[in-house]
Amino acid sequence: MTVESLAPLAWLTIAIGVICCLYIALDQRHRPPPMMKIMLWVWPVNALWAGPLAIWAYRAIGNGGKPRISADAPAQAPGGMGDMHHGMGKMVGHDMGAMHHDMSNMTGHDMAGMHHDMANMADHGMAGMHHGMPKRPFWQSIVAGTLHCGAGCTLADLVTPWLFAAAPFLVLASPVFGEWTLAYLLALVIGVGFQYGGLLGMVPETGAALVWRALKVDFFSLSAWQVGMYGWMGFAIFGVFGPLHPTEPAFWLMMQLAMACGFVTAYPMNWLLVKTGVKSPM
Repeated sequence: MTVESLAPLAWLTIAIGVICCLYIALDQRHRPPPMMKIMLWVWPVNALWAGPLAIWAYRAIGNGGKPRISADAPAQAPGGMGDMHHGMGKMVGHDMGAMHHDMSNMTGHDMAGMHHDMANMADHGMAGMHHGMPKRPFWQSIVAGTLHCGAGCTLADLVTPWLFAAAPFLVLASPVFGEWTLAYLLALVIGVGFQYGGLLGMVPETGAALVWRALKVDFFSLSAWQVGMYGWMGFAIFGVFGPLHPTEPAFWLMMQLAMACGFVTAYPMNWLLVKTGVKSPM
């Protein structure tokens, strides 16, 4: 098996990946947005290596399974938004007046009861809201979290080969290890950014504290992903083909397979991180 003999298959898988990426990117424009906006990047980026499997995940786990948004739906809705706004204004004005009248007639006992009820709402309201929301199966949550990590790795490995080709260096006397080091550091930076975007607004931390939390979460997940990815690329480079260059289609075929191996090794790590409470389920 040679690099040249793999060129037709490599071009086919590259084309499939790009087509699937574009499909998801365009389809997302017609679906309700995900709760975590960063997932708008996660699904199409992973499609570059996972192809149709990424579309399946997007439809089964992501917002691709939600009903499509019709552009003219608001205009066809009975009454329209203008009528609803007008009606709400009238209702609020009437109800606020009635509420003010009722509150003025409330006794101290009634006020104490209302205060007690509001305290119970504060304690149990969020739990009830969470219970009422649809909850995906645990394995789907882990898949989403693993792909969230994989998107950062994928973007880093799209950029790194070209950066390294422009300015190569050695690590342990090997250019391969030099490129892998650069890819790992860049993936960590991008991955922390993805984790930050996913955690923002979902946890109490902000600023530097949130960056530190994102770093702790992404370090273990990303490192596990890179183990699988580097394992496959090491086999391809040192065991089969020899050095590969990003201008060769076979390089990107090997990278697609390496990403799949990265997913396999990162999945159990994400499972462990969620089970131990280090990472929140997605």
